[in-house]
Amino acid sequence: MRAFLISALLLVGCASAPAAEPPAANLPQHIREDLAQRDAALAEAGVVVARINESANLGDGLVVRPFAVLEDSRCPQNARCVWAGRLRLNLVVEGVGEREIILGEEAVQTPRGAFELVAVSPGPWTDWPEGAMPAYRFGFKRA
Repeated sequence: MRAFLISALLLVGCASAPAAEPPAANLPQHIREDLAQRDAALAEAGVVVARINESANLGDGLVVRPFAVLEDSRCPQNARCVWAGRLRLNLVVEGVGEREIILGEEAVQTPRGAFELVAVSPGPWTDWPEGAMPAYRFGFKRA
């Protein structure tokens, strides 16, 4: 019985641990280079980064929290597409409510100021290894 309880506790502890990012060394070179470029864009001055259900404080009371990717139809960089596609994101603006934002389109206006979605990682590729695609990270900037 004691062994069963210890095993159950260990299993619960493992289940609640956050998922680790896949090791970049296992990714094809072109994807590693793309991730590095996207990391640089997310690290630019004035860009605030958040993942799904994380808050991004853009200053002066403007706080946004992405909660759902509505569409990611961006054309993979190693494919031919008729349409470039887009990334649509649902988020909550603190004190304002839900809004939709599209990567590369006009800024969202709020009573606390305007902001844009300026960067997203990871990028679209047709050859992501199984289970290797990291969680989305979104870069927001005041407009």
